[in-house]
Amino acid sequence: MLPGILIVASIAMAGSSPYPPSPVIGSLKIDAKRTSIGEGDNWPITWADDGDLYTVYCDASGFDAGQDWSMGPARVTGFPPNIAGQNIFSPTGQRKGSGSAGRKASGMLMVDGVLYMWVRNLHDDGTGSSLAWSVDHGKTWTWEKWSFPEIGYPVWLNAGRNYEDAPDDYAFFCSPDGSSAYLPYDGILLARVPVDRIIEPDAYEFFAGWDDCGAPIWDDDLGNHQPVFSNPAGCFRPSVVYSPSIERYLLCVTAPYDAPNGYLGIFDAPTPWGPWTTVAYLEGWGAPENRFQPQIPAKWISMDGLSFYLLYSCFPKGPYQFNIQSCTITLK
Repeated sequence: MLPGILIVASIAMAGSSPYPPSPVIGSLKIDAKRTSIGEGDNWPITWADDGDLYTVYCDASGFDAGQDWSMGPARVTGFPPNIAGQNIFSPTGQRKGSGSAGRKASGMLMVDGVLYMWVRNLHDDGTGSSLAWSVDHGKTWTWEKWSFPEIGYPVWLNAGRNYEDAPDDYAFFCSPDGSSAYLPYDGILLARVPVDRIIEPDAYEFFAGWDDCGAPIWDDDLGNHQPVFSNPAGCFRPSVVYSPSIERYLLCVTAPYDAPNGYLGIFDAPTPWGPWTTVAYLEGWGAPENRFQPQIPAKWISMDGLSFYLLYSCFPKGPYQFNIQSCTITLK
């Protein structure tokens, strides 16, 4: 289906979703009009303390015509449809390479004025990830020596400007439950870390299921983790954002860009660990385009939580750009 108005009039029409209908959100509409700027894909994004969005472009030149990079930081200003992007020159943040042989960002988060960036492709087979951080809005980056070789595509959970809408003092990240950034996995893992200890590897805890009272179990041993979300159709490059007005976490996930039967799943929950329910499950999302990495930038969620913008990438079919479409929801 080419870009058009997509309406899920009732959650009961949500196809083959693995989760029941949302008890809060009744319908979703994706508007036909699309805005596309820049060149590249993936675009992990966060709302910074200065009011701008900070992102990373991959395998392209970003927003300035010139040299292609495996990854490079950038800033996005304005409000859709009147948005503009600008590359951030950063010798410590830009990386060369192509495909799995080049480092690429997967998750971005600003907390207390510090940008934290998960960077995948630790190995040239596209597996593993590590952390980098910047105290000057992406101009210079410090790269941590520790890594998560078992985690292929970590993405930070975002919550408002400078993480100010977070309900607690933890930062969370999720990832498809495997070591590769290029493969789908049935499950998604979840981890948390105190916001003042993000650069400390020993401070991370992983969701490990539920206790007898229904409370989440957290374990510092990755080997004991349990998936926080599952879909046999495959989980590929997800994202999570908190919508404070409706007090729901929104998880976006899809299948790989070359999957024959792709989908867009948007799920909601009262906490990062669930229980997850279905907002929309759109099979064949965007075909014949190959769309992936759906995200909801926190800055572009309306004050009442009833509208937002969906950001996504396309490859190899579709605009290889920073693509956004307006969405609206109705509440039950």
